Amino acid sequence: MVSIEESWKLATEGLNADVCDSWLIKVQDAYSEDKRTYHNLDYLQEKLLHYYDIKDNLTNPRAVLIALLFQNFEYDPKALDCDDKNMQHFNTFADEAEIPMDDKLRKEVCALLKAAATHSTDAHKVGGAFGGEDAHYLLDLDMAVLGAELDKYTEYTERVRGEYSFLSPPMYTALRLKVLQNFLQIPNIFATKEFREKFEEQARLNIQAEVLCYLKT
Repeated sequence: MVSIEESWKLATEGLNADVCDSWLIKVQDAYSEDKRTYHNLDYLQEKLLHYYDIKDNLTNPRAVLIALLFQNFEYDPKALDCDDKNMQHFNTFADEAEIPMDDKLRKEVCALLKAAATHSTDAHKVGGAFGGEDAHYLLDLDMAVLGAELDKYTEYTERVRGEYSFLSPPMYTALRLKVLQNFLQIPNIFATKEFREKFEEQARLNIQAEVLCYLKT
C-alpha cells in the first residue's frame, strides 16, 4: 500500500519539518471529511499508486506530487471555487514553509494546479495527439479510475453518487449523463500515451455501460 506519509515526506524533503508535519495532518484531515465518499484518503492513495508508475516520465516529479496532494485538498461539489481555494491552500503552505514566490518548485506547482482546473488540453481534443508534459500526466492521474475494471468502476460510481446526495435522482442523472457524454464525445479521454494505451478502451466501455444504465431508467 502506498503511504501518504512517505509521499508527503518525499514531496516536502528539505523544508521546515515542523511546518510540514502540521500540514500533513491538515492534508489527512481534509481528505478524511465525512462527506467525502470518493475523494478521500483511499482515492488519494490510488492516485499515488499511479503516480509512482509514471514518476520517471515526469520533468518535475516533486512538483507533480505536491500538486497531486493539494489538487483536492478542498472538495465540495456544491462550490465553484474549490480550485482557487486549493491554490490558496498551497500558497499558504508554501509561505509557511518559506518557499520563495519566485522559487521554481512553487511556480511549477502553481502552474500544475492551474492546468488541473481546466480538466482538458489540446491533447484531449485532437484525435491522435499525445501530451507529454507534467500537466498532462496530472490530469490523467485523476482520470485513471475511469479505466478501472468494471467492479472497481461500479464502486467508484456509487461513491461519487454519495458525494452528490444533496441532488435528487433525476437531477443527478441529468448532471452525470452530461459529464459522461462529454467524455465520449472528445477524441481522447487520456492525454498521455501511457495512460491512453492502458486505460482508454476500458474507460469508454465503462462510460458507455453507465450511460446505458441511466438511459434505461
